[in-house]
Amino acid sequence: MKKLVVLIFLVSVVKITSAQSDVIEYLKAGTEDASTLIQPYLDPFAKGLGDGLNNGWYYTAETHKRLGFDFSVSVSAVKVPGSAKTYDLSEMSFQNIRLADPADAIAPTIAGDEMSGPRLDLLNPNNPNETIRSFNSPQGLKLDIIPVPVAQLGIGLLPHTDVLVRYVPKLKFNEDGSDEDETQVGLFGLGVKHSFKDWIPAIKHLPFDAAIFASFSNISATSDIDFSPSDYDVDRPDYVQDENQQLDIQTSTLKVGLIVSKKVAFITFFGGIGNSQSKSDVNLTGKYPIVNDYADGEIVFVDLVDPVKLKFDSSNISLDAGLRLKMAFFNIFASINKAEYTSLNAGVSLSVR
Repeated sequence: MKKLVVLIFLVSVVKITSAQSDVIEYLKAGTEDASTLIQPYLDPFAKGLGDGLNNGWYYTAETHKRLGFDFSVSVSAVKVPGSAKTYDLSEMSFQNIRLADPADAIAPTIAGDEMSGPRLDLLNPNNPNETIRSFNSPQGLKLDIIPVPVAQLGIGLLPHTDVLVRYVPKLKFNEDGSDEDETQVGLFGLGVKHSFKDWIPAIKHLPFDAAIFASFSNISATSDIDFSPSDYDVDRPDYVQDENQQLDIQTSTLKVGLIVSKKVAFITFFGGIGNSQSKSDVNLTGKYPIVNDYADGEIVFVDLVDPVKLKFDSSNISLDAGLRLKMAFFNIFASINKAEYTSLNAGVSLSVR
């Protein structure tokens, strides 16, 4: 049941956290090179997740009467463009690695094809002409459409004002079904929609609704990691592995803007314009064995603490347009949105005015 709930609410986050074993392959390159490699690999996911979390907050500029409410469930499908499915390793500067074949330099991002990337040679830090090991850059997950499902409750608490809440308590999920919880995911969001037309005499009687809107949301995910000298094909039975190795993803979004809508019979047409922002932090925490030297044919390791800290920022004009079909207390709605990427959103709601 836990797995089902996580998949319903947070499909894309679970997919990336379960793929951490591929991403941490880049740790073999050392802290600086690993950060250089992981940043473009995860970039489409960070941007798509931010866009998806900023979708589906509204389907009309109307607000509820006092204590009126609606409960909605919607899914955003964020489309990653073709240009974000690969990146060129030959355009990057590295310290401890190099391309095994300079002609093979195009690596898949997380949105790319499910095939391994170019071969990379891990160099001896004290002798750049000596190759210690080779490994491939992580394969893509073909995550070119990022699904972001959300459940939301809206309540009319103040005159002409709705308060919107999204909440999923931190859920624990283990992919292999064991008793140990390897992945934890939680979501929180808060929004406010205020219909201002009645306060402005010049537009009060015009045949449409208008509202201002603001929202904040945060999604957090952590996944346990298992990284040791065996990942270099080295047997070190005396090595004590850190039990606190984790991949931590924190994404926060902010959206502000203007909504207008027009009701024609049982159909409401709506549109919005505003600013959509997202910030993501991706961190590897704990101690990790990194190659420090290669002496007498034997790898010398050093433990690095919290070796990767990445930040992804996005800020764009957000445009959306859609419609709602009202059937008594139930609504069906759909919209298209353009921010960093283009996305579609659709859902259903139960509404009591």
